[in-house]
Amino acid sequence: MDKDVLQILTEDHAVLDWLAQRLQAVRPGRGRAVLFNEFARALGAHQTVIDKTVLPALKVCGWHGVTSDLLTGHMALKRLLAEALTLERDPSRFDEVVGRLVGGATRQCALERDKLFAVLLECLDESQRWSMALEAEQHLTRLLGETPTVHEDAEFGADAEALLEEAYVVLGSLPSTARPAHH
Repeated sequence: MDKDVLQILTEDHAVLDWLAQRLQAVRPGRGRAVLFNEFARALGAHQTVIDKTVLPALKVCGWHGVTSDLLTGHMALKRLLAEALTLERDPSRFDEVVGRLVGGATRQCALERDKLFAVLLECLDESQRWSMALEAEQHLTRLLGETPTVHEDAEFGADAEALLEEAYVVLGSLPSTARPAHH
């Protein structure tokens, strides 16, 4: 592999940006539901890479140079994703939540490019970043496969089900949000 983790994250950001633009442009209906599912899968996979590959590396670095907005933005985006995944598909409420999710993802990707990349370059050497790239690719392949697949609204795959379970845990841990009923 000739890529380091920064290149993997950059490619991941490009996919998220592309899906976000299309999701904002498409009208409500079946096409939008399919695009939302793909966006949610891609964002969930990205969040997994951050959680399981990037954050442990930052911890080893002693969190040197990591700003609170980067971490709080990551957690806020996880909460928005959880909310969008567990929300009934009432068009008016869903549109609002999807708009916030897309905006949050766009802001977090920019924060990662502007702040996280500099920290990773400063904290880690080239071989560490390559090793992280291999790990990140394994997560992305496990969660997304070689080619993204399309899920119907009611037919979540095992990975989406795991993400939903995490959404319940995240939402259930928040004091101002009641735990949603499991469907």
